[in-house]
Amino acid sequence: DPDRKEVLARGRMAGVKGWMVAGVRPSDWDKQASLLVHPDVFVAYGIHPHVAAHWSQAELDDGMEQLQTRRGLAVGEIGLDSSKYVPRESLETQLKAFRMQLAWARAIDLPVILHILGPHGLTLKTLKQDGLPRAGGMRHSYSGSAELVKEYERLGLYISFSGSITRPNARRPRASAAVVSPHRLLVETDCPDQRPSGRPPGRNLPEYLVDVVSAVAEARGERAAVVADRCAKNAQTLYGL
Repeated sequence: DPDRKEVLARGRMAGVKGWMVAGVRPSDWDKQASLLVHPDVFVAYGIHPHVAAHWSQAELDDGMEQLQTRRGLAVGEIGLDSSKYVPRESLETQLKAFRMQLAWARAIDLPVILHILGPHGLTLKTLKQDGLPRAGGMRHSYSGSAELVKEYERLGLYISFSGSITRPNARRPRASAAVVSPHRLLVETDCPDQRPSGRPPGRNLPEYLVDVVSAVAEARGERAAVVADRCAKNAQTLYGL
């Protein structure tokens, strides 16, 4: 909050043309909406699996009621997480939240922003059974295998890479970035998390997006300017801008 204008200005100076701020929990959504005073900031509303993991059925039902009063450019972040960040026994609750939000996205035909950390098999099974909205969606901060890229693409998803691809040991993200179809490629920061390797300690910043672009370009054997332009156009297509 204290330095948001400065952060946006520095991002614009670095070449960032727009921001998509993804949702986490209903209590944050009004603050997200307040960012729309900036013409280059866009929002998505969703219930993050880290939040859904701790909710009762009543809380989930209430959250879905609130979600149905919101219209962003996408529904998200939604998905599944089997990492150390959530209770192991919470996957069933997460799956309920995931399927309910997928159904809502299909009903209003908005793309989805998917947070998937761990259960790729269950995710693919759910997406194939339930279906995506016609508008499709994106796999946020992809670090899965190159073999799974085409499975996600066949479902109609874009594949997005974040600061994790800049790490010296990031062999899997780099291999995946190399095989993503040009018209399905995206980049992101995941601010304030996943600060690119080599940047000063502290939070991640939008201006660091240039590091992600460079790392993706290197993995694909392409020029950074080509990757940046392509990803900007892909984002515009995905979000209907």
